Amino acid sequence: MALFSLQELDIAENPYILLIKNRIMEKVNGLMGELEHAIHHELNINNHSLPKEINLNNGKISRGENYKYLPYVILDFPAFFTRHHIFAFRTMFYWGHFISFTIHLQGKYCDLFGDKLIKQFAQDPDTYFNINSTPWEYTYDDKNYKPITALSLQEINSQIEENSFIKLSKQLPVAQLAEAEQTLIPFLHSVLDSIK
Repeated sequence: MALFSLQELDIAENPYILLIKNRIMEKVNGLMGELEHAIHHELNINNHSLPKEINLNNGKISRGENYKYLPYVILDFPAFFTRHHIFAFRTMFYWGHFISFTIHLQGKYCDLFGDKLIKQFAQDPDTYFNINSTPWEYTYDDKNYKPITALSLQEINSQIEENSFIKLSKQLPVAQLAEAEQTLIPFLHSVLDSIK
């Protein structure tokens, strides 16, 4: 027979915990819709030169309950995904941790825009560079991200050569969700400027 701790039983008896969690997730979903609109506006006013295959019309919002056992919401916009080639600007809310803004270039997009992107952000202490061998991890720990300013150009280039992708990211703590657009739009603007 399963044994439950007092804390577990206390939480299981309280329906409000899940009701509040569901309300928060609905608001985060709404925030992603607002951010999609802000990105769309930025794409319309910015004189960008993104490849024509990249989806600039609408984003894809997805949610789940189990990224490392916690809920999340993701907005991919603008984005283009194939098995070997990826151009994705991903916004991710990760319960209890952060909201992040990540540009992910892989394959031909890494080749086309990688050097320009690194040059644009190399001196920005708030930009994180992915050091993992997989692009599908999002936590900000020492195995996954380091501030780009903590890495030499040789370390950055070596990482790109070994893994054929670049992920640059910025994050805000959950307590600063209201500031998401003020972080996302300047970051996206700098990304678009760097690849003109």
